[in-house]
Amino acid sequence: MEIIIKQIREIDSDLHKVICRAEEYRKDVERGINVNHTCEGDMGWTKQDKINSLFEYLEDAKNDIDQLKDDVKVIKDYLTKLVDDVEYESVRQKAIGRI
Repeated sequence: MEIIIKQIREIDSDLHKVICRAEEYRKDVERGINVNHTCEGDMGWTKQDKINSLFEYLEDAKNDIDQLKDDVKVIKDYLTKLVDDVEYESVRQKAIGRI
């Protein structure tokens, strides 16, 4: 039982890290929007410069989301394995009880 609790805590920690990263990625997107919203007159940027900059921020955001998706899949697979292990152990305990 201690092993299961340890694994659940590890999953919880992994999920917390993913959520924190998602919040940071959201801040990056907001920063991209704000920079491009305020830069036209201040920095001498043309509309094309703003478009190029926005596309860079969008590409970064897409890559960040892809990484989050991959990390969540790893956590889900780990959780699925844990559930399988618990179910197996439950069946094993019932079988032992019948012997």
